[in-house]
Amino acid sequence: MKRLLYSLGLGLILVSGCSKRNSIEGPQFEATGTYTVSITPEAGPMRMFTQTGEIQNDALIRRYFERQFAGLPIKTGVIPPFLAAELAFTSPSEAILNTTTSTSGTPQSSSVPLTFSGLTIERAVLTSKNPRPFTTPSSNSSKCTNIVRDIQGVSPVYACTALPPSTGFGSQCEFKPVYVLNLRGEKASLAVMFFYFSATVSGGSCGTGGNLFNVLNAALPGRIAAGDTLVVQEAELPLIRKQ
Repeated sequence: MKRLLYSLGLGLILVSGCSKRNSIEGPQFEATGTYTVSITPEAGPMRMFTQTGEIQNDALIRRYFERQFAGLPIKTGVIPPFLAAELAFTSPSEAILNTTTSTSGTPQSSSVPLTFSGLTIERAVLTSKNPRPFTTPSSNSSKCTNIVRDIQGVSPVYACTALPPSTGFGSQCEFKPVYVLNLRGEKASLAVMFFYFSATVSGGSCGTGGNLFNVLNAALPGRIAAGDTLVVQEAELPLIRKQ
């Protein structure tokens, strides 16, 4: 009987230990205080995707860019988006992203109010409170425009209204940009994704690219069609908590 009680007691201790571990493994990021955002991206490898799959050849990726930009030497990959930046939480669900950028060599400061949500073990989302308008083309070049939505692993909500064909545009849209945080325990980084996408469309081709504060939609490479090329480089800007 004593052995049975000892075994049962040991089993309860093990179960209790597992439960405590599971609770500890939950989100540990603190949405309080102020964080300095690193201005030096920690960049991952450049990745190229076509209909045949991923192409892992750095020289081929660079030659692709040189063709796209008429052979001019360019700096490919993620470009530091800020001269300075900090993320200040005003409440557990709200924050302000204060940044300084360079426009034509002149420093420009801005403050973006954000809502904080979507907290999981791996990720959280900061959504801008300021809507951003844009128009979509009515021609086949919209294939390249739409990729900006599809490439995002965390996509903002778009509200669009169709425009008359006489305007030359397909629709007038509005959305609130998102800033994705990658989380590893108590450590957090602002995700930055450089991309360039080109496609063959009827009557020619189109291309689009840039930097997004987002992560790659893992399902997107499997949807690339013949004649399409996607180049992506994901990076992170570490957050350092101010004391």
